[in-house]
Amino acid sequence: MDRFGEGLNNACNFVLMLVYLQLLWCLFTLAGAVVAGIGPSTCAMFTVLRKWIRGDKDIPIFKTFLKVYRTEFKEANLIAIGYMAAGIILYIDLLYIESQALRGLLIVIGFLYLISLLFIFPMLVHYELEKVRDKLKYSLIIGISYLQYSLILIIMLGVVYFFLFMIPGILTFIGISIGAYLIMWMTHQVFKKIELQTTYVQKEEKVS
Repeated sequence: MDRFGEGLNNACNFVLMLVYLQLLWCLFTLAGAVVAGIGPSTCAMFTVLRKWIRGDKDIPIFKTFLKVYRTEFKEANLIAIGYMAAGIILYIDLLYIESQALRGLLIVIGFLYLISLLFIFPMLVHYELEKVRDKLKYSLIIGISYLQYSLILIIMLGVVYFFLFMIPGILTFIGISIGAYLIMWMTHQVFKKIELQTTYVQKEEKVS
């Protein structure tokens, strides 16, 4: 019973933290008139989630969120607005282009766009790359190189949101934060794998 009670308490605390994080995301997104707020808010959310996943669960959530929102405001907006514009263009093209060959090409481009979108914000908060184009490039390269992880992540998100849509109102409280958590958790597994492989290669080079 003690273990069950502790597990239940941890689960409740986790859900409450997700609710609080989503509330911050909504408030700061609105503070930026949505278009100019969604990028830095999302970046701040992923920063907090990354720290939780890495075991730092006692961080000051609001202070961390606000700091990242301010420091990454310009770059996160540039990335978010770019992805929104690209997504709108892809959607409109799929609606109006009738050529099957072109539609097939657009579907492939859309799939690559989705993979890059899943990795871009986790990369933004995990790696210190100076140029935005490098972040865009590596978000796609890593997502394709570890395609099995990308596909599992897409399936996980599909399953989770399928059930969430069946529970009225729950999306209002954790609809964004739970998806972001799954994305950050899976991409963090990929980043750890890359770091382990890099360490192994460096050791092999020293030996040789």
